Amino acid sequence: MVRKLGRILYKSESWNLICTRRITQDNQGKKTAGVDGVKLLDPAQRMDLVVKLTPRIERKWSPVRQVEIAKKNGKIRTLGIPTIKDRIYQAKLKGIIEPCYEEIAEPNTYGFRPMRSTKDAVEQIFLSLRRKQETWVLEGDLKGFFDNIKTEAITNHPIIKDDKEIVATINNLVKSGAVTVKQEMIKTDIGTPQGGVISPLLANIAFTGMETMINKWAWENRARIGQKQKRNCPVQVIVYADDFVVIAKERWIIEELESVIRQWCAEKMGVELSKEKTHITNVEDGFDFLGCNVRKYKSNSTKTLIKPSKASMKSIKLKIKDICQSNCNLSQDELIKKLNPVIIGWANYHKGNVAKEAFRAIDHYIFERIWRWAIKRHSNKGNTWIKDKYWQIVGKSNWVFKTNKSCLQKMSNTKIVRHIKVKSEHHIFEGQEEYWVKRRFMNKSGIKSRKEARLIYAKIPLQ
Repeated sequence: MVRKLGRILYKSESWNLICTRRITQDNQGKKTAGVDGVKLLDPAQRMDLVVKLTPRIERKWSPVRQVEIAKKNGKIRTLGIPTIKDRIYQAKLKGIIEPCYEEIAEPNTYGFRPMRSTKDAVEQIFLSLRRKQETWVLEGDLKGFFDNIKTEAITNHPIIKDDKEIVATINNLVKSGAVTVKQEMIKTDIGTPQGGVISPLLANIAFTGMETMINKWAWENRARIGQKQKRNCPVQVIVYADDFVVIAKERWIIEELESVIRQWCAEKMGVELSKEKTHITNVEDGFDFLGCNVRKYKSNSTKTLIKPSKASMKSIKLKIKDICQSNCNLSQDELIKKLNPVIIGWANYHKGNVAKEAFRAIDHYIFERIWRWAIKRHSNKGNTWIKDKYWQIVGKSNWVFKTNKSCLQKMSNTKIVRHIKVKSEHHIFEGQEEYWVKRRFMNKSGIKSRKEARLIYAKIPLQ
């Protein structure tokens, strides 16, 4: 029945239109071309593309265009950019695989899943560390995850292995090859192109099973660990993409699990744990995960605090410094327009953490960089003249960087609001419309936009 519904969706004209719109209009990648050089289609070209889409699932894919981008650690990440037509087909295929995956996905997997985010993963870590005995952490990272996944890890999954067409098209996708920056054609036998629409979903499918495996290991060793009930596993696992955290009460548990996980990853997926990024840490020393620093502090009672990591603060400072140094010729309005999205984005990401001190520190750094920007523009003017030209008094604040059109935002004005984690057992295809709409539109005072919620689902009472 599910397979038949998937075929109906795949062949649907409405689904063709939706996927084409997502790829050619909504997605930021619309400006990036594949090997055919096609991008930014006009309406007539989009409709012509929709008409030419075939209903067959099994197909041959064009090679991806390799693009190299710099990583934060100075290394290079290679992305594979498919053609626009292939991206549409990938979006169509994702639409029939994703609901099946979500139904059996492990509860504490958060990366690349709809309506789940890094904030949910970090909040789950906080909840896992509430108990005083949880003191040891394994920080894990998979080396070259997307590039080295065995195709069998994907095609042998229960939701895929019985569908010959999907198995064939995934095999063809893996072997489609790539065109390097030097226009050289290379063959590919493993991995999934990092940059494709369906690649994150295929990676999640390949990674499925680690949480179940660890829970099984803990139950088999319950006498040593002290586990009394099967449902109350003393080992906690949180996965986000190719990064994961394992939390336990004793170091020997973590050490044994590291060996078990290393072997499981090699056998099931053909990937290795990164030696550089895989560590065993005591939570009292703290560890970084997804831009946050998690640490237990000993005071009158042991408490866990999550703050912005030093690496994340360094990254935002470098970004602000680069904007101010490279835009000396911009007007004040244009500089504010460049800085505000960076400031607001970083503040919103960390507003669920203990971040007030970090916000004030970043505000002070921003002021220093802007002051240097202003002095560089007017090297022959005095400090008082510069202050009067660019800064104004607003209410009780004497130093507000603003014009008549725009005003620079301050991170310290962002309210700290605790993030409410998604319920692990829920997924968006289960039919719980009320839960997902309330989750999207609610804050502490209730639904943000009742009219918008009513338009989406009339079931929700507007009280």
